[in-house]
Amino acid sequence: MIEINHCLIGRFECSFGENSCCYMAEGDLSISSMMKKKSNSCFPLNHYHGISIIINLDELLPEVRQIMELLNIDLHYIQKYICEGNRCCIMRANPSIEHIFSELYHVREKRKPGYMKVKMLELLLFLSDLNTAEEVLQTDYFNQNQVALIKAVASYITEDLTAHHTIEQLSQKFEISTTALKKCFRGVYGTSVYSYLRTYRLQVAKKLLLETELSVTEIASKIGYENPNKFTSAFKETYGSSPTEFRKSVRLDRSGSVWSGEEI
Repeated sequence: MIEINHCLIGRFECSFGENSCCYMAEGDLSISSMMKKKSNSCFPLNHYHGISIIINLDELLPEVRQIMELLNIDLHYIQKYICEGNRCCIMRANPSIEHIFSELYHVREKRKPGYMKVKMLELLLFLSDLNTAEEVLQTDYFNQNQVALIKAVASYITEDLTAHHTIEQLSQKFEISTTALKKCFRGVYGTSVYSYLRTYRLQVAKKLLLETELSVTEIASKIGYENPNKFTSAFKETYGSSPTEFRKSVRLDRSGSVWSGEEI
């Protein structure tokens, strides 16, 4: 059996054993054999949206095989050369992958079964034409000790958002070189330590704006911004509106959704 995954949003961690953790980012496509059982999988960013496809080669109907032969789809090549030669092959996001999968997320429900079949044939034809040496990347693998350490770093830097840590300080505390820390952190979370922490801070700020009456200045202080203006600029750059505008717009939306002109 062949397993194909496409990541639309988020990040996907897949472990095949002690030394085999690999990661899919947004827009990536992975291909692997179901015979290589995953020991664990999770979502490092705590959210994920994607498509998983399982193809059981032994259960294909004769008419399906005939169509595949007509289209020159080479299942043997896909299974043998792509799947069995690697633990997990990953193709990084590119226009071809986006073209195949983008419409699958938006097709109308009643059209989905037939559309899925057509798109799967297109995907298999695409995979049959791959030059694995140039187009399929056997991604970097991290061992589980490295992954556990990096997750400990992420937990540590988000415990107290008012604290500021340099890469050198984190390197010393967790007994890992700065180079390895930066490489492994990006491998697990898809971004740098500082970018990860900045995003986390702003997500907390968004939650505080929605759920508390704290002022913008107080929220900025709680998430580690000494200058409220810098916080406002960062928030607006990320979410498209200032913290005050965001809070106001959400409250207006909520009041509009509750009040309909009648008693509820």
